[in-house]
Amino acid sequence: MVLRVSALSPSVCRSSPASRCSSVTLAVRLVPHHRRSPSRRRTSCTRVTSSSFYINDNGDKVYTTKKESPLGLVTQSAHPARFSPDDKYSRQRVLLKKRFGLLPTQQPPPKY
Repeated sequence: MVLRVSALSPSVCRSSPASRCSSVTLAVRLVPHHRRSPSRRRTSCTRVTSSSFYINDNGDKVYTTKKESPLGLVTQSAHPARFSPDDKYSRQRVLLKKRFGLLPTQQPPPKY
């Protein structure tokens, strides 16, 4: 089966004479459904819910699948960030935290 496709619509070709109006010929081979490769099989869409949490009035973590807490605040992800032992930018992060006084050693001691 051969399809003939115009590169530009005829109205565009008439309005801009400087543009090149050409047509492209594409050869398309139709493959029956049973002969498709396994990687191109259609799969059903599954919905994955992510686990989130928010801090309630007592200071406890409450886990949920919703995107907002009952107070209307955005929930935080319950999964930790990816960790790589080959962290290329750890030195720059430590320098920035040190510059702005955000290192744990620069903070006042926590009240227990």
